[in-house]
Amino acid sequence: MSSWHGTQRAARQYRDDLVLVPPLAEEFSVYGGLDTTARARAWALGHHYLLADGIPACAHGLYLLGSCPGPGCRSSFPQLDHAGIWVPADPTDKPFLLAHPYATDAADETRTYARAHGLDVRSLPQFGDNWYGHGTIPVRLTVTENWPLWPIEAKVAIMLSTQPVTWPDEG
Repeated sequence: MSSWHGTQRAARQYRDDLVLVPPLAEEFSVYGGLDTTARARAWALGHHYLLADGIPACAHGLYLLGSCPGPGCRSSFPQLDHAGIWVPADPTDKPFLLAHPYATDAADETRTYARAHGLDVRSLPQFGDNWYGHGTIPVRLTVTENWPLWPIEAKVAIMLSTQPVTWPDEG
């Protein structure tokens, strides 16, 4: 018998509450008025994007953390305004964080934030990501191509294979 008198603690896991919301679902909602939601819905429908809900709308949500550590990315990085995480239904495409800051370009601190979390930053009109409007620009922070599978990618693959989403243009 051991004479050890230390303390042991149970191991805990904080799980995410990831929900993939298709654009025609009743739960689909983005920040803004009805016109903003309608534009987001049309954009998501056209690209087969699902809104990731139940996780932080920052880089930490892509890691499936249950909450943003520290003071919070969205309060520390102003360009994460009107942000959401989007998941393509096509598993060969990468999930991304899309923000719509009131700016003319992605700020250096936003680019640094993205690099620190292994994300690519793009603000290109050809994505059609500018559905928010109201003087904002789209800033897309995308899971980097040639990296190992990210937690959100693994979970989405399982979710979409066990709970497939049908799209109006699929027959």
